[in-house]
Amino acid sequence: MNYKYPECSAVVDVTKPPYNADNTGKTDCTAILCRVFNDICGEYKANLLKTKEMLEEQQDPNALITFEIRKVNGKHNVIFAEELPLKKIIYFPNGTYLVSDTVSYSIEEFRNILFDRPYMEMNTQLRIKGESRDGVIIKLKDNCKGFEHGNDRPVISFDQAGTSNIAMSNMIEDITVNIGKGNPGATGIRYFANNTGAVRNVKIISEDPEFRGNSGFEVTQKYISAGLVKNLEVIGFTYGVKVTSMLLNICFEHLTLKNQKRAGFYTMDTVVAIRDMQSENTVPALYLEGTASFVSLIDANLSGGHPAEAAIRQKWGQLYLRNIKCEGYELLKDGGCYANPIEGNYLEEYCAGGPVTLFDNDKKSLNLPVEETPEIPWESPEKWVSVNSFGAKGDGITDDTEAIRAAMNSGATTVYFDSGKYLVDGVIEIPASVNRINFMFCDLLSGKNISASHRTGAFKIVDESETPLIIEDLLAFELFYGYCTLIEHASKRTLILSDMQAQAASLYFNSVAGGKVFIENVGNTLGGVPGAGVRTEPLPFEDKFPYSREVPSFEFNGQTVYARHLNPERSLHEVVNNGGSLWVHGCKTEEEGTAFETIGGGNTEIVGFVAAIGLDKEYPLILNDNSNTSVFGTTFCMNINQRWTILVKEVRNGEERFIHDIDMPFHYMNNHFLPLYVGKKKQAFM
Repeated sequence: MNYKYPECSAVVDVTKPPYNADNTGKTDCTAILCRVFNDICGEYKANLLKTKEMLEEQQDPNALITFEIRKVNGKHNVIFAEELPLKKIIYFPNGTYLVSDTVSYSIEEFRNILFDRPYMEMNTQLRIKGESRDGVIIKLKDNCKGFEHGNDRPVISFDQAGTSNIAMSNMIEDITVNIGKGNPGATGIRYFANNTGAVRNVKIISEDPEFRGNSGFEVTQKYISAGLVKNLEVIGFTYGVKVTSMLLNICFEHLTLKNQKRAGFYTMDTVVAIRDMQSENTVPALYLEGTASFVSLIDANLSGGHPAEAAIRQKWGQLYLRNIKCEGYELLKDGGCYANPIEGNYLEEYCAGGPVTLFDNDKKSLNLPVEETPEIPWESPEKWVSVNSFGAKGDGITDDTEAIRAAMNSGATTVYFDSGKYLVDGVIEIPASVNRINFMFCDLLSGKNISASHRTGAFKIVDESETPLIIEDLLAFELFYGYCTLIEHASKRTLILSDMQAQAASLYFNSVAGGKVFIENVGNTLGGVPGAGVRTEPLPFEDKFPYSREVPSFEFNGQTVYARHLNPERSLHEVVNNGGSLWVHGCKTEEEGTAFETIGGGNTEIVGFVAAIGLDKEYPLILNDNSNTSVFGTTFCMNINQRWTILVKEVRNGEERFIHDIDMPFHYMNNHFLPLYVGKKKQAFM
């Protein structure tokens, strides 16, 4: 598929002025591409410094602007800029872009101010999009200085060797990275993201005759807390994929690895979920070590092995395997950590240390059937309709509700938003004629009326249609908040939510049962004090503005849902499945509310789940109320004051039973593994 955008301020075409990057492969583009990164990051740094100066002017030692911007006993806590700069997409038309060094930002002191974890990088909202995977090639020159053996030097980097906690919405899609020949110390892409982030349709290759290269794709900085890596192919390198970032999670789907020299996928001390890995290697396809490693691998085909080697090597950590085929070598060597019952070249299901149950039922996961996310045709830019062409201002002041409604009712199949801040103060219905809504990573603000509206979606899907609807590319920051929800699904139309984050309001519920929902890389953060200090009527304390932690981040009623990387936070009821089927591949959640509630006889399966920042309250992490649930997950709190005491509460015919953290294998600090909890009704899902 070829991706082309209409002319708009949200898209920075690197081949056009002021950058004019050469895409013929003849001229070195390194300096130009780094300039693009610096220009985008520089806007964020300038806004952050303004926020810091404003906070310093306030004499109150506990001054508050928003939840994420405050003083605590006189110490600065500036995580975000008060006003985010207008969002940009770095766009590469088809062609070859020759480089000789790392493409990244190089801004000095590019840090936020967080009193308990100072000097976190501001590497946020770096979005790279190519016209097509095979058509866009970032090509490293042969025999480049600095890429000799012994180095780990990336061609594209999302960090500058520092960690972060706000690297939201970092993306790279539809691009090939070629490290050329004679660059054994080259790494293709060094990636990092928090809460939401995605890598899609990316190919990383070594043209070296011996396939030399350090790592194809790597994540090495701690606090990685997000990432859907989908349709990644790596050819060559010492390691195809290397994930050694301690803490939290990243998930992979449709991963192809070939001709690695030490391991196809190497991981240590990280929560990793992998589905559909195709490996052609004589070395191990998967190698995990480190006591904090927590890895799930399902639906894999591991071929080309050597008789003296194993497809999977586990030195430490927790491992869950399902539907694994191997060819040419032993399937698993576990280093003697666990009694290994695996024989032969096919494995149906295996969990080291599990499974665990509370009632008398079988101990196999639900193994729900999985459907692929539908591909919605990307229309030519001439067919796209902008809400701005119907009068939307995107200035954060003008009420754009009527203009957006007009665009939705125009008959256009693709409706998009330009870069800006769009104020919405009423329900906007989405008719059957619209097949794609692309927010282009704009910001949304909620007006007084919509903020105070209970169980109301700002965007409401009202019509039935055989054609799926995709809603994508949004970061609604702190001024979209209240009792309202971003999306209300009031039909059975198939819906795709992709690359979306709402920072201060719930994201989704359906008011009509039935239908399918596909979720890819979607996050939601309820909590804080959004809007204080920037509204015309400041609302400085949590109990004085319209907001409720009782509102679920996501609520599914009688639906079939497939979620790939989900990040719900801070609601007391983060994900509710009422009588439907919910499959989740990769999830991170935070704070004391219940992460997943399955009620009404629903079926919930979660593969690769991490729960952070437990506050030792009475809420169970998982609630299974007369329903069917299987979970492979872990807690990962960050200090000794954080803890998840109740991992599971299961209710059967009025009887309550619990799994407590101290009953489960130790993970790290106050954290424990949940090695495949299974809870089924007597007539369980089949």
